[in-house]
Amino acid sequence: MSFSTDGKYLVDNMSTMTKPTRTVLRDGMTGMILKELAKATINLPETKSFPFPQEFTTLGRDGKTTIYAAIWKPSNFDPSKKYPVIDQTYTGPHTYMFPNSFSKAASRGNQALAELGFVVVAVDGLGTAGRSKAFHNVSYKNMGQNLLDHVIAIKAMGKQFSWIDTTKVGIFGHSAGGYDAGHAVLEFPDFYKVAVASSADHDFRMEKDWWPEMYMGWPVDSSYHKVSNITMAGNLTGKLLLVHGGIDENVNPSATFKLAEALVNADKEFDMLILPSQHHGYTGKSADYFQKKLWNYFVEHLKGDKPIWKFKLR
Repeated sequence: MSFSTDGKYLVDNMSTMTKPTRTVLRDGMTGMILKELAKATINLPETKSFPFPQEFTTLGRDGKTTIYAAIWKPSNFDPSKKYPVIDQTYTGPHTYMFPNSFSKAASRGNQALAELGFVVVAVDGLGTAGRSKAFHNVSYKNMGQNLLDHVIAIKAMGKQFSWIDTTKVGIFGHSAGGYDAGHAVLEFPDFYKVAVASSADHDFRMEKDWWPEMYMGWPVDSSYHKVSNITMAGNLTGKLLLVHGGIDENVNPSATFKLAEALVNADKEFDMLILPSQHHGYTGKSADYFQKKLWNYFVEHLKGDKPIWKFKLR
């Protein structure tokens, strides 16, 4: 949305996750639409349809607050089948995951993962941003419980939809989402069975000081210890892939190394991939390698199929 220099008019781009972008000119005072400037269209062959994500709502952990989720299904979706579920997570809690625009839904990459035979979900539980202050406050000094509403939402999906297999639930995330993914198989080992945790801050005491203190408070107290993935390493029963860039200057790789050491000391089997020349975000061939590794990890360990390595992404 942008205003003219005199404030009389504004250009508004509006969309939802199922409706492509529409650009209109509005009156700057009343907001009334004066003219449609552009409208995005989806050009596909007549035999094809665009696989829009599906909105889902349920009540959160307090039994009264509505939480929102998006569900991506494969384009050859068959409601008579049961599909493993993969949770794309980033509980932040300074942001949100429910796509509030068409571009966000289309660019997330979840449709590609769904095409491998999964249902992929993104959930915004209590504690994430973009809602009320009370909604956001739930995560304060309590980030270890940010996935609780994800578990509630996915179980509710399983009750409503026969094609959701809640006995096969995986999760992946990057950075704070990587913490979530690692935490999921340690805090909820009976629910989450497979996780890919990339560039994760597995212990907030080893993070850059300002980020954890914003949500976990100061001084560093026992609450930091209780939510650390490292101190919970002995809980692992599922499959866990740890990934980190070797020169990550945002989230130091040391937390991933410390979690790996704790898992070794606890005699827990896990997998680890270090991308030596990569920073916090992966680029080039390393990004492609990681993408294939993530897909194949879920294909093998969640779906139970033999993965294929030699294929081209583009």
